[in-house]
Amino acid sequence: MITLWRVIKFGFQSFVRNFWLSLVTITIITLSLLSISALGAVSVMSTEALRGLEDKIDISVYLKPKLTEGQIYALKGELEALGGVKEVVYISAEEALVKFREKYQGNEQIGEALVLLGVNPLGASLVVKANSEDGYQEILTRLEEGDYDDIIQEARFDDYRQVITGINDLTNKVKTAGIWVSGLFLLIALLVVFNTMRINIYTHRQEIEIERLVGSTNWFIRGPFWVESILYALVATIVTAGVFYGALSWLQPYVVGLFNGSSFNLVTYFQGNWLTFFGLQFLAAAILNMLASGIAMRRYLKV
Repeated sequence: MITLWRVIKFGFQSFVRNFWLSLVTITIITLSLLSISALGAVSVMSTEALRGLEDKIDISVYLKPKLTEGQIYALKGELEALGGVKEVVYISAEEALVKFREKYQGNEQIGEALVLLGVNPLGASLVVKANSEDGYQEILTRLEEGDYDDIIQEARFDDYRQVITGINDLTNKVKTAGIWVSGLFLLIALLVVFNTMRINIYTHRQEIEIERLVGSTNWFIRGPFWVESILYALVATIVTAGVFYGALSWLQPYVVGLFNGSSFNLVTYFQGNWLTFFGLQFLAAAILNMLASGIAMRRYLKV
């Protein structure tokens, strides 16, 4: 335990004494982790956007006026019995009128027109959701082939597949660019850590010679450099988390606007997954730093 404590102590001392060198190393590692974090945020946002669009895909079946409740529920039961149908929601004429008024509550002309009509111009409808995108075409085909002319006035399919394809393509391009940028920063970070260890070894060459003379083990000599590598990863991860959460807090109002007022919150999402997200970053950075340190020590430290 005494030996371990001394190894950790020497690692901390080297980290503090070479402050400016440590600062440059931490900055490069932080840039690498920030690019990876940004890539993770883009991935989460695209997934949420696609989920929101998929929820909006449905078939609106507008029914003819003066249908009885029995006829409507009979059609609803037939649709629910079709394979691939997730759910069928019945919207009465009264509910449709309420939603219509809420949607156009700021339009005085529409409000006056409804008053002049004196009756509800809207009919009942059924909103059909399928288990998958391919299921919608099967449902439409079934409605067209079935004997529903006396019941169905119109069946409209809100197809968001082109938008979904566009989001997927854009996300893939952003991810590809992010991977290249992250890889570049990662390579630079490894080179910086490698050269930092070279400089540290050269700076402490006399101390290392003395340690050899008094019989220090290879592990005792290498240990402080590994501790220093872990400190680089730890500090860089903490700085990355602070900058990342600050950026997310600034972006959150724009994210709400992007998702049309959705309750999705990027800050809350990453706060709930911070241990996994930043823990993996720290672990990866520490392993890569120790790998770079090990290569530098093997080449320039003959122990």
